[in-house]
Amino acid sequence: MLHGARAALAFLAMCALLSGCGSSDEKLAGAVTGTWGSRDVASDDVIVETEFTLLPAGRMNWRGQLRMLVPADFALPDRPRFEVKNGRLVYNFDASGKWAMKDGILHTRIENSTLPSLMPVGFAAAWRIREVNARELIYESVPSGRTRVEYRIP
Repeated sequence: MLHGARAALAFLAMCALLSGCGSSDEKLAGAVTGTWGSRDVASDDVIVETEFTLLPAGRMNWRGQLRMLVPADFALPDRPRFEVKNGRLVYNFDASGKWAMKDGILHTRIENSTLPSLMPVGFAAAWRIREVNARELIYESVPSGRTRVEYRIP
């Protein structure tokens, strides 16, 4: 009988641990819900500014701007989403998709994109949450280990 009680206790402890993970994921999901932004400047002076919103229902929206230097005489035919401004070619992009939190990892998948060369439909990513607070979201790419910092946009 004692062995059965230990097995039952072990089972209950395991259930509590597993339900605790779900609760932790729910807390993380609540903490990351909102709008986050970043600005990256590459070595070739290409600037990428992004803003993404994680909505409570597991939907997400991205919008951003890619800016690169162009010659002073650069001419651009009338094309949607492109403009030349202050010596830079500016491309505005949008994407949307789904997100979920599982085991402390933020999973995202693109469903629609106006920048398929960088954000193709079907692209999925997994980011381990390192820290999230009222101002910053710090996360690490699961496959590469690359760390990113995003800033909350009120």
